[in-house]
Amino acid sequence: MQRKQHKGAVILLLFLTMIWSVAEAKPKYIGAKKCGSCHKTEYLAWKTSSHAKAFNLLKPGKRQKAKKLADLDPDKDYRTDKKCIGCHVTGYRKKGGYKNLESTPELAVIGCEACHGPGSKYSILHDEKMYGFAKEEAASLGQLYGADDESVCLECHAHKDSPFHKNIAPKYIFEWQAALQKRKAYHPKRKKSSFAF
Repeated sequence: MQRKQHKGAVILLLFLTMIWSVAEAKPKYIGAKKCGSCHKTEYLAWKTSSHAKAFNLLKPGKRQKAKKLADLDPDKDYRTDKKCIGCHVTGYRKKGGYKNLESTPELAVIGCEACHGPGSKYSILHDEKMYGFAKEEAASLGQLYGADDESVCLECHAHKDSPFHKNIAPKYIFEWQAALQKRKAYHPKRKKSSFAF
């Protein structure tokens, strides 16, 4: 009897280990502060950007005119609205991403990983090799490049649930190449092309 229980416990342990290793295979979000420990210039520029401040726009009383134009209640708190927060935080409904303001406040921004993907794996590459790795190497570990792939930006800027679209005002037409030129939404372009950020 004890042998069967022992065998069952071993099988259960192996099964749980297998599930854990599969779960660990997916990259997790580490937060903009970790990215900023090496990417200081980009981090400081990002902190003053519209992406860094996007979550606060969901607060009552913010962007009243725009909210009225989009038939939204300007006095409502949208910080828990599931249709809104996905594009105002980092990693909503994704492994290690934003859950709520209490448990994941560091992800209540459109941080580095909203545009570059969860950093748990490629940040290790950055730490180990600094400037000595190819963009493709980081991409194989989950790093995204919004400056090279329009779909990274369009995930939010053309989201079906966005109340801010071209039908309410021409300023809501999102033009990817034009947005890349402005750069005030995120960070200045890195001068060293060999560094894959």
